[in-house]
Amino acid sequence: MPNETVKKKKSLLSRLTSERLSEMLKEIDVSAAGAVKEGEYTARARLTALFDRGTFSETGRFMQRSSDPDGATGVITGYGSVDGRLCFAFAFDRSRMKGAFDASTGRKIALLIRAAVDNLSPLVGIFDSDGFSVFEGAQALSSMGGVMSALSEAGGVIPRIALVPGVCGGIEAALAASFDFMLTLSRPDGTGTDLFAVSPFLTGKSIDPAAEGLSCFRAASEAELASAACRLISLIPSSSRDIPAAAPHDEAEESRAPDITGLYGFPLIGEIADAGASFPLYRGFSDGLALALARVGGVSCLIVAGDRSTGGGALTGSGCDSLVKALGFADRFGIPAVYLTDSTGIPGSGVYTGDGDPAATGTGAAYLASLSALSAASAAFSAPVVTLYTGRAYGAGYILLGSKALGADIVYALPDACISALSPESSVAFVWNEKIKAGDLDSSREMLEREWKEEHSPAEAALSGDIDDIVSPAGARPKIVSALYMLLGRDRGEKSRRNR
Repeated sequence: MPNETVKKKKSLLSRLTSERLSEMLKEIDVSAAGAVKEGEYTARARLTALFDRGTFSETGRFMQRSSDPDGATGVITGYGSVDGRLCFAFAFDRSRMKGAFDASTGRKIALLIRAAVDNLSPLVGIFDSDGFSVFEGAQALSSMGGVMSALSEAGGVIPRIALVPGVCGGIEAALAASFDFMLTLSRPDGTGTDLFAVSPFLTGKSIDPAAEGLSCFRAASEAELASAACRLISLIPSSSRDIPAAAPHDEAEESRAPDITGLYGFPLIGEIADAGASFPLYRGFSDGLALALARVGGVSCLIVAGDRSTGGGALTGSGCDSLVKALGFADRFGIPAVYLTDSTGIPGSGVYTGDGDPAATGTGAAYLASLSALSAASAAFSAPVVTLYTGRAYGAGYILLGSKALGADIVYALPDACISALSPESSVAFVWNEKIKAGDLDSSREMLEREWKEEHSPAEAALSGDIDDIVSPAGARPKIVSALYMLLGRDRGEKSRRNR
């Protein structure tokens, strides 16, 4: 009878409201008291840690599982403020059938993604689930397809950030990997993020997402993971429609002029970026390059610095792959790139064995594919580019890391930078090695190398217009800030923001 149906629905709603409210208050109380132990974070506690205090509002709170009318979906969704900016997020809830994905869960996530796009606001997905609900078949699979479609449509429109503090396997792992950034967990005891290409119940073998270049940041704790997500969101636009502008900042940062002599990698990035306003990307994976999202004079930038401490400062395959991903995101959201170039180019090109064979390693077909992808990404990059050659700029390192030939807008160099097809050592060995061995030259090897470096100074490139100015180590940062301010209003033209 109609009246009986209405009574049942009202009774169910009353019970669900009471249960859900009790559950929510309990989780909030535990989180606020700081009593959540590591490894025991609930979905709601993770969302509470992500959003500014008291700003999270849940959506679809009473949606039920497709296969269980009395069971809640395996995900919590909602919106709130992160660092004062509107943000949308979903978190798989292991307390609900271990976060199992079903048709209702998929619809709930897809609705949230589309709401984030409609409001041009960042999306955060928190993954901790054992996979699909075994009680559903095609409906759940189709629902996952709907999530993938919505997430793909959001690409290049809003930033998408995946946090993986727990289990993430199969198609859900692929979903997390399709976000713009993946942040993972690594605890001191060796436990943490478990990423599986195949369900853990079938193989039990997990992937280290940081070692494989999938994770751009690895946190030591749940608290650090949430804090890292907040920092990342604070440094990037809310959407691709945001008009580039300098964020509020200490005006003293505009004129700060540190002496960067001898610096490279992340220490150099720390001096160029505004104080406390940088976020490292792919650290420990991108050998030869240090990458970071940062503010420079209040302007959000992607900073790319040569790193002599890893990969010998060469343009490695892992470095190329990481930079391609970072450039793709920066291009889609109009984020300028700042290159601090110090690279020996292709691995092995900085070393000459004396018998005509370069001591190259890791330069097979996969490496060439990585190098080709970086060439395409660099050439297609449409946001402003400012380059500073800080030291070695050899071969592919010179071309691919911020050269005017590939579209850099402003290029500077320090006085002692060296621009050459090969290193001075390799160049001298290649041209004069046999004569040096035979004693047919009056000059020593060391003298010839010194002369080669002098002949391939930035002055030569400046005469041809490939370098705009030669600046002192203490005068470099103010020049970079000035160039970024000048380029903020530049027309990007019709270059594509497609996912690459």
